[in-house]
Amino acid sequence: MTLIALLALVSSAVLSSVKGSAYNARCVAGLSQLGLATQLYLNDHNNRYFPFVENTAEGKIWYFGLETGAENEEGKRHLDATSGPLYPYIQSIGLIEHCPCFNYRSANWKPKFEGASWGYGYNWVLGGGASGKNRIHRSAIAHPGSVVVFGDCAQINTFQSPASPDNPMLEEFYIINERDRTIHFRHQSRANFLFADGHVDSLPLEPGTEDSRIKGETLGRIAPAGSFKYLR
Repeated sequence: MTLIALLALVSSAVLSSVKGSAYNARCVAGLSQLGLATQLYLNDHNNRYFPFVENTAEGKIWYFGLETGAENEEGKRHLDATSGPLYPYIQSIGLIEHCPCFNYRSANWKPKFEGASWGYGYNWVLGGGASGKNRIHRSAIAHPGSVVVFGDCAQINTFQSPASPDNPMLEEFYIINERDRTIHFRHQSRANFLFADGHVDSLPLEPGTEDSRIKGETLGRIAPAGSFKYLR
């Protein structure tokens, strides 16, 4: 290898590291702002967390917005982010709820809505699970510094076109639960989380839970399957 080639290789590695650090800092800052928005929401709603999802006459209201129109038609679902429970407290779309390390330009990305929607999963125990009922009251969390609210999430999809078993694709995903491998370790093999006390930290992959069906993407869990660690 020539000296010029070696210098180019080193420079590329340094630039990649600097870029990764900057993206990580933006992710941490965004999660911190979502933490402030969550605290303001709790103050205004009797200290009870917002639903994971609700079915209403208008449509399905996820914690990140109102889904209307082509329900379940992948990539064509319409999302009104201004109808999400946190929108009044963040007053923005696309600024803090998308992690910069999620590659929306990748050929492996499969959109669920009309473009990017929300890059962080929500602890659905806090939000009442799939029904949105029985949402957790803030006072019921004994150790808020150990319970996650939002975190880096994604899912490997092999069952909805254009994805298939032979063409696994990465999509945004919205659930942090006790079963699924939906944590996306996109920050140098770690994932960032907002905790219920407002602090942000990163966690590593729980050994034995890795889903590595897409080269260069690591998904899995932060606790063994079936465990409610970090959830309540």
